[in-house]
Amino acid sequence: RRWYRYHQLFAEVLRQRLHQDIAASLGDAERGVAELHERASLWYQAHGLELEALHHAAAANNAGLLARMAELAWPALDRSFQSAAWLRSVQQLPNELIAAMPVLSAQYAWALLDAGEMEASQLRLQDAERWLDATGDVSVRPEDRPGRMVVVDEAQFQTLPATIAIARAYYAQAQGDYASAASYAALAL
Repeated sequence: RRWYRYHQLFAEVLRQRLHQDIAASLGDAERGVAELHERASLWYQAHGLELEALHHAAAANNAGLLARMAELAWPALDRSFQSAAWLRSVQQLPNELIAAMPVLSAQYAWALLDAGEMEASQLRLQDAERWLDATGDVSVRPEDRPGRMVVVDEAQFQTLPATIAIARAYYAQAQGDYASAASYAALAL
């Protein structure tokens, strides 16, 4: 008695009514609906429903919220073999935003590897590596990091060099370059 489904036509009537009510009270129906999607996204995230949270963050047209939620949701969605759905959400984000988030860039690379897009994954790994080169060390305090870099999940940032090395080993092995794969795997260890 906590979840309800509505017939598609009734749901559409409810959506139209929502737009009318918000337009009457706020004057800006689109912004009001976007705020509701943001609230729904946060609720779904708090209740462990990552895909639904990403869906509502995207519907809110809030790229920052979507990017933060995607970075946090990746481990759970990857473990449950839902990287393709995660990838569809992240592909809606602007490239500049993804490039500013080294953890999200590495996650994106893994999702692309899972999807068989080997060459595209290498570009995302390079984005993540640029930030590691800029900081020189993952143990740099957040306040001492370069200004445009955004890290949401500190624990994943701390393991970023190993994550990148494992992704490089996976790519090298897929290309038949076993010597490089072994070298990257040793680096990850």
